[in-house]
Amino acid sequence: MTLEHNDWHPINELCDRYNVSTSVLSKRRKDLGIKPRKVGVRAFVSSEQLILLDALHEFIQGGGTTAEFVFYRGLNPDGER
Repeated sequence: MTLEHNDWHPINELCDRYNVSTSVLSKRRKDLGIKPRKVGVRAFVSSEQLILLDALHEFIQGGGTTAEFVFYRGLNPDGER
């Protein structure tokens, strides 16, 4: 399996994407069990992880909570199914 450049998304761009602080993004990642991949000094999330973060953001924008999202998705507190 080869990794394509567009399969990975820089963490530092996600705060702007969701209009949240770094601490909010960090908490969301932790709650979902998303561990970024470090490459040098930069950190990246995979496209699959980005889809999960996007879904959580949309859920929260609709009035839901992170805890509800984790429950409805069948994730345990560490973000694993």
